[in-house]
Amino acid sequence: MNFTHVFISRPRREAAELAAMLIPLGLQTVIQPAFDYLPEDIATTQAEIFAEMNTAGAGTLVVFTSPRAVAHGLPQLPHAVRFRSRIAAIGPATAAALGDAGIRVNITPENGYTSEALLETLSRQGSAEQAGRPFAFIISAPGGRQTLFERLTEAGWRARLVMAYRPEPAALDVQELNKLQEASGVLSIWTSANAMNDLSRRLPLATWFQLCGGDWLVISDRLKQLARAFGPPRIHLASGPGNKELFSAVRSLV
Repeated sequence: MNFTHVFISRPRREAAELAAMLIPLGLQTVIQPAFDYLPEDIATTQAEIFAEMNTAGAGTLVVFTSPRAVAHGLPQLPHAVRFRSRIAAIGPATAAALGDAGIRVNITPENGYTSEALLETLSRQGSAEQAGRPFAFIISAPGGRQTLFERLTEAGWRARLVMAYRPEPAALDVQELNKLQEASGVLSIWTSANAMNDLSRRLPLATWFQLCGGDWLVISDRLKQLARAFGPPRIHLASGPGNKELFSAVRSLV
């Protein structure tokens, strides 16, 4: 093992859960979320899209992109779109969150847990043009899932990005970051390109250089490509985006 500390950039709740899982491995954890997430009132801020939701028919598709999208978006959806549409979930954690809320998931990616995997699954299920160009509502945050929106539109869906919450930069936790002064090596965990880019700009320069000098753990090939630009000596790939998969990956490195 070439690290004593694990830097976790996940949102606060998920980061705290992962940190508790890592303690038995004898590792020190440093929790520094990139963002806090605040709800958006869909009916007020996106009144036109909200009205379209009320016309949802059996061919309508609703895509939940994360457990956070479920938490902030599901309670706001009109009854029509919640119970008449086909529900898609990107990733097992998102599907589990919907199941816990009593919502049946009709579509999950057959291979992987990305937008691209969901698009492949949808393409195998038939053409949106043949179905009469139904709506596809993507429950996300501002700036998120733009590729999914564009690809669904190209495939004949009337795609709509529904902003159920918004990210705000999280304050830097000086007390947490000071733990890194005691580290003889750091493993950094990244589950979001936005978090990676944001903290690369906002962390103290010495702290960022310290992170870049250690191993990184990411959850997708796309993040792995982005991580290479920052120059860590070794980049490891977890088998999935959840804390269980991240824990397993860290344990394999200890």
